[in-house]
Amino acid sequence: MTDCGGGIYCIDAHYEGDGVDSVCLLLSQGRAALIETANNASLGYTLAAMESLGVGRGDVDFVCVTHVHLDHAGGAGSYMREFPNARLVLHPRGARHMADPSKLMESVRSVYGGAETERLYGELVPVPRERMLTPADGERLSFGGMTLFCLNAPGHAEHQMIFFEEGARALFAGDAFGISYPWMKDRGGRRWAFPSTSPVQFAPEAMASTIDRILSLQPARVFLTHFGEIGEIEGNAALLKEGIKKYVDIAIAAGGDEGKIRVGLSRLYEEMASERGTALPAGTPEASAPLDVALNAQGLAFWYKTAHARDEG
Repeated sequence: MTDCGGGIYCIDAHYEGDGVDSVCLLLSQGRAALIETANNASLGYTLAAMESLGVGRGDVDFVCVTHVHLDHAGGAGSYMREFPNARLVLHPRGARHMADPSKLMESVRSVYGGAETERLYGELVPVPRERMLTPADGERLSFGGMTLFCLNAPGHAEHQMIFFEEGARALFAGDAFGISYPWMKDRGGRRWAFPSTSPVQFAPEAMASTIDRILSLQPARVFLTHFGEIGEIEGNAALLKEGIKKYVDIAIAAGGDEGKIRVGLSRLYEEMASERGTALPAGTPEASAPLDVALNAQGLAFWYKTAHARDEG
């Protein structure tokens, strides 16, 4: 666990290694909120962090998930069983999947395969609808002395919602502000990010608009689920918007072929790292996060096919 100051704590979920997936704990005046739940296996790390801070299970008012991809919401049902006073906060479009995760699991198995899905996520626990809150865009939720401003953030997923803690001006971005692992530092030690286009709802224009919306909030701090706090907010926003355009160009040049897109993305990540003097673990961008290139390629291939079908129609 990292104490980020201002009552914000970043907990490593140890999902597929260290520094890949995080859960944020917000603590104010004896009340708490959690943002993201990673997978079921992360719960033990979160409970240990809470215990070290003297936070009880009954002190948690909100468990927020930015969207229902299982590296963000896979542990939601298990978490809710532990926190009797908490409400699960999520985008309205995600609620049905948390109430009945069967279709979500089916979709995830189609991406990862059955054995890998079981290894990563185990059995999803349903959450009763009466324990959910589905805020409208722009709604505020308060606990202790903190207030979360809930904002729709499409582009990565239609059902993505980000959370802005207004007192600290801290934004919890899910995947709306890209991915940046701890090793992704330039020569000056500054973190850089790349867009996340995991299947199946990538929308380039919406993703760029969401980045602009984030900037309009003038956040002092941005926390990524993958992974932790990232600085250089305006610079990374520009880099992400440039990355979206390059992703689209790669997908179009590949004619939507997933294998060719994967090759193009690998080259792009290597170029981005080389330009910034970033040392890639084991020499490839896939060594630290083996699913990113594959998942981003799948998402871009799906986007190309659906966009091409619309154009033909």
